[in-house]
Amino acid sequence: MLERIAEALGTLPVRGLLTTGPAVDPATVRAPGNVLVTAAAPHSIALLHAAVTITHAGHGTAVKSLAAGVPLVCVPLGRDQREVARHVEVAGAGITVSKSSSPRTIARAVDRVLNDPSYRRKAQRLAAEIAAETATDRAVTELEALAERATDRAEGALGCDTAKPSGPSRTLSS
Repeated sequence: MLERIAEALGTLPVRGLLTTGPAVDPATVRAPGNVLVTAAAPHSIALLHAAVTITHAGHGTAVKSLAAGVPLVCVPLGRDQREVARHVEVAGAGITVSKSSSPRTIARAVDRVLNDPSYRRKAQRLAAEIAAETATDRAVTELEALAERATDRAEGALGCDTAKPSGPSRTLSS
């Protein structure tokens, strides 16, 4: 699969970054000169420069890409990846191709996502939604911490000796 993706990118006027993960030695993957093959790369840096992400549609990479406003070409391999890919497609933020797709089919999908601005627009819309939700989660966490510190100070000022609950706390959100 990795070599088919590399071959597909080799037919396009792009620079590609192909990560193999720990199970595959990057040196064993044949790739054209416009594709860098490496075991891993920090998403936070790579996605700043990405115009499209080709992914197996794992939840982590899909969400990180969408949070960065980067549309996807999904190649689900199994587990929940087909469902993640379906959600990406329904949102209009990417295209799904079969894991048995030829390099030509993969290249066409990448070319379509790169040249149809609706995919990027929809990915950027999702990025704004993810950012707003993340900001809300951070605000709730900060408010909870502030309330806990205020309660601790008040109890200390009153000389209260209240026991703190043990175990992890849970935050519920709707």
